[in-house]
Amino acid sequence: MVLSSRLLVAVGLGVAGAGLLVAPIQGQQDGAVRKTSGGASQFKEGTPPIFGTIDLDTVFKNYEKVKYVNEEFQAALLAKQGELKKLQQEWTQEAEVLNRFAPGQEEFKKQENKLTELKARLEAGREQAEREFQTREAEAMASLYNEVSEVAKKIAKARKMTYVMKVSNQAPSGGAPNAVMAAMSNPMIYFDPTNDITQDVVYNLNAVYKASGGPTAKAAAATATGAGAG
Repeated sequence: MVLSSRLLVAVGLGVAGAGLLVAPIQGQQDGAVRKTSGGASQFKEGTPPIFGTIDLDTVFKNYEKVKYVNEEFQAALLAKQGELKKLQQEWTQEAEVLNRFAPGQEEFKKQENKLTELKARLEAGREQAEREFQTREAEAMASLYNEVSEVAKKIAKARKMTYVMKVSNQAPSGGAPNAVMAAMSNPMIYFDPTNDITQDVVYNLNAVYKASGGPTAKAAAATATGAGAG
């Protein structure tokens, strides 16, 4: 498609007009900055940036409350799966009973209605369980993240850090494609380990959790008991 000369002229005038407008606007902005920057009270001096780092994956893996919450979540999930499995078994048994009757018989219709009711209960139970556990997981993760975040903020302030960035201390491995992709998406290629607050956060989270009488995961408790006996 060939542009018409009229369109080229219009575009050229538009660009020229924009160029004419740029200088006054820039001048006005510079003038405004010069006017306000003269007073000491107009601008607050910024704080020099001091960066800290935290590996959230390591924090969550080593926070005792996360282990307990995860264990409770899995137990509740298995219990719900057991309930649904019983309904599934009941439906299978009733389906076998249906095969004893011929279509058109009164018993066949009654049994078919019973199967329809069981199937509806089973599907409703599955949908309800999915919604329930998705909400439960989201609420638990939000609560745990807020706890980790609050402790991280306190430690960062105590160490005079102005920013804390999420990093991964796990080295990527060719046998784990997800780990490689996670490492490549990590915005930090290198960070000074002396400014990493991961272990400080883990220690303080567990200290507060233990002092408050927080329950310990059964698996972790069993491992500790076994180690002590040994």
